[in-house]
Amino acid sequence: MNKLTEFLVVMILTGWKESIMKALKTSILAVVFCTLSMGAAAQQNWPEAILIPAGFEAEGIELGKGHEFFLGAFSFSSAFGGALMVSASAGAIYKGNLRTGEGTNLVEPTGKPVSGLSYDPRTDYLYAATGFVDLSTESFTGQGVIVYDASSGDIIREITFGDGTGIAINDCLVTRRGVYCTDSLNAELYKLVLEKGGRLPSNAVFEVIPMTDFIMKPGFNANGLAGGFDGKQLVIVNTTSGELYLVDTATGVASRLDIEGAESLFPNGDGLYLDGRTLYIMQNFDNKIAVVQLSGDLSKGDFIKNIGEGPPTPLDIATTIIGFGNSIYAINTNFLELLGSDPASVEANVVRLRK
Repeated sequence: MNKLTEFLVVMILTGWKESIMKALKTSILAVVFCTLSMGAAAQQNWPEAILIPAGFEAEGIELGKGHEFFLGAFSFSSAFGGALMVSASAGAIYKGNLRTGEGTNLVEPTGKPVSGLSYDPRTDYLYAATGFVDLSTESFTGQGVIVYDASSGDIIREITFGDGTGIAINDCLVTRRGVYCTDSLNAELYKLVLEKGGRLPSNAVFEVIPMTDFIMKPGFNANGLAGGFDGKQLVIVNTTSGELYLVDTATGVASRLDIEGAESLFPNGDGLYLDGRTLYIMQNFDNKIAVVQLSGDLSKGDFIKNIGEGPPTPLDIATTIIGFGNSIYAINTNFLELLGSDPASVEANVVRLRK
């Protein structure tokens, strides 16, 4: 075979190879697209609303394995009525299924209210921000985190950050080497230190991280938080001012995010959910979820839209949110009903909204 012939053969074979590769890529993309489409279509048949047993004063919501979700029972009753009116469900953890809508208590009521939740798939641990709250006396006691086995409901550890009236632990977030918690009364983050693989040290260790340049307002401040699993930077919302902050967890420096668009402040900001660089902000008493597209370094963003705005709206003073597939799930507290009737008769519910 002469050189010219060899050259032509190579060119032909190369062309065939490229054609085969293009065909393979096209087939793979088609399969992926079909799979995603089928998944999205299947989720359309999932419950739009999941009723929670009456009297369960839900506040925190979190995902677990597969289609599992968890709810923590707060006690809005005692927050406004004192210790003698602690909700019968306070401290319970409800475990349900987003696909079927079924569920039951994983943890029976403890009497100690639970707010934010965060799940660690490495250890199957569920972290629950907890503490007693009485707004009538401005008393916040027993503030800290309870660690549960997410399968059995057994208590792994209970860690108290403070037993006085000076802190209010609100939300929590598991990262690679720590569980971070917001304190709504102080410009501080609490970090429960984790060892490799998410293991808890034999003796619990927590750090207090002052947030410099985080501007405090009268009332509640730092609330929801979100961020990457590396835990290097966290996004926090100030529920009173509506400002978003990016916190460097190594230094504690809090930088206000510059948000452009029709809305730049998010008052009543509660739970946060970060999907890639898309941030969802639950604004509880405003009954809407703001959507903000953040920059690559999370330092700024653009307001995109609101989800759930009415009238009518499926939201009823929802507090925290999670994302699954093409949906956002919010836990409705039905807060005004709790104040205007017998709390034991009020049903909270989890509602599904399209992203």
